[in-house]
Amino acid sequence: MKPILIITRPEPDGARFAAAVREAVVVDVILSPLMKIVPLDVECQADAVIFTSTNGVAQAERLGLKRGRAWCVGDRTAEMAREAGFDAVSAQGTVEELLALVLADAPKGTIAHIRGKEARGDLGSRLRAQGINCTDVIAYAQVAVPLNDAARAAIAGADLVVIPLFSPRSADLLVKQVKIGPQVKVLAMSDAVARMLPDVEVDVIARPDADAMHAAVVAALTACLRVR
Repeated sequence: MKPILIITRPEPDGARFAAAVREAVVVDVILSPLMKIVPLDVECQADAVIFTSTNGVAQAERLGLKRGRAWCVGDRTAEMAREAGFDAVSAQGTVEELLALVLADAPKGTIAHIRGKEARGDLGSRLRAQGINCTDVIAYAQVAVPLNDAARAAIAGADLVVIPLFSPRSADLLVKQVKIGPQVKVLAMSDAVARMLPDVEVDVIARPDADAMHAAVVAALTACLRVR
């Protein structure tokens, strides 16, 4: 049996990530998002924006924002922001690196951090403490969704399973629903994600970005295929 890849990332990012992996390795995929993105009724006017996820970019487009400077946490988010019309730069890493990037630019005018209800790092308040006029625009909610039956069965079964986890909340939601056995390989985007799984053996990927996660998932699946 081939290893099984379970993707818990919200759509459309989950399906996009799975497709990219399947271009590199033949694998059975189960899409079981642990959250769904629900847009909220907000308005936003700003001279520049901050994106800590691709979901923020999608919501900015919905709100009619399509130009100006955009500071982005990672390369994939920056790529999407450029496609949307923004002058985007990438911090290539974590919220801490994004904070440093914005502070180094010392922007004037009004900045909007377009984010979801669930957010980590207190980015907006920390920028305001440094004199940056940053407004938190909560444009969407990340509503918890239960694992589907196929994912539950795979995790409880005997076949090798690989699960990439992209956020601390997704890790928390996962372990509250199922027991992770030794046949399940968990890959964490960051130490913050891994800390949500104290009783699970977890591999933290080399860098906290989608390209590094893609490489780690492909490597894990390839290793599983060699030993099956």
